Amino acid sequence: MKEKELIRLIKASQLYYEQNMTQAEIAKEMEISRPSVSNLLARARKEGLVTITVKPFESTTFGKAQVLRNYFDLKSCQVVSVGRTKKETEQNISNQVVDTLLSVLPRTRVLGLGWGYNMGQVVGALCQRGIKDKPSATLCPMIGTATIPHKGYHPNELCTDASQKLGIPAEFLISPAFPTTRQEYRLFINTENYANIYTLWKRMDTCMVTLGGYPCVPDHATASRFGRRLVSERAVGNMLSFFFDIHGNAIRGEDDCAIQMPLKQLGRIRNFIGVAPAGGSASAVIGCLNTHVVKHLVIDEGIAGEVVKYLYETEKLGKFDEGGAIL
Repeated sequence: MKEKELIRLIKASQLYYEQNMTQAEIAKEMEISRPSVSNLLARARKEGLVTITVKPFESTTFGKAQVLRNYFDLKSCQVVSVGRTKKETEQNISNQVVDTLLSVLPRTRVLGLGWGYNMGQVVGALCQRGIKDKPSATLCPMIGTATIPHKGYHPNELCTDASQKLGIPAEFLISPAFPTTRQEYRLFINTENYANIYTLWKRMDTCMVTLGGYPCVPDHATASRFGRRLVSERAVGNMLSFFFDIHGNAIRGEDDCAIQMPLKQLGRIRNFIGVAPAGGSASAVIGCLNTHVVKHLVIDEGIAGEVVKYLYETEKLGKFDEGGAIL
């Protein structure tokens, strides 16, 4: 191809694709016929000067949300944008979790709070919101308190902040999350306080829980509770310090004395809001979602894409219809 012809192809392509000029406008600019412009654009694509890429459905934000919602049988899936910094992404996630909570709160009788750094951020975002209507719900923690300085691991404090913001009563679980001995464990679960909280757990219909990973930082006393079992059985994620493999199977410890809402009751919660942390592990999210206890998912676009990619690579997904359903 001669240099003059190459320059014509590039110029026509730049005017059309970069400056959004119509073919009629380009014809006038280059003093050629409109069919000649069409021919130049076709030749530019054929010569590789112009490449056109159409994103598949599942690579879009909407597509990722639909794929995850349909595959994991979720009531809702909100995929939020990745910010310029991790902190900005965390704020995007927290704000969306609050939106999801407020959408189901009017129908809630008992609201449960999980724990962790991310749950502390969600409660912080909630406290920044204007609440129009006072809900008629009771609030309670889903796990005891850890000996970790961060406020997110003190569920009673989170419940205090949230109850004051929402204007609803809160009940507190007066116990450690990980008693050091089985005797201490039995002492706490036989108290009137535990019995009252257990009654609320059985009635709980909405909760917010972090979909955490493994290994987890800070550690959840895993050595004393599980020995080497989390490693040998390939744990990838945790919710409320219950640990799961990639298939969603719970890993049991021989001497696990954790004080938390029983696992069998998590699946009965109508509006279980799962929060995937920014910069977290896709395998952790997959393991938690495979338990089928999560009903509403909030996740950033990056991790959502990794989860969808995993489902493709393991041949769990085929093609999709226009609504994101698996064909």
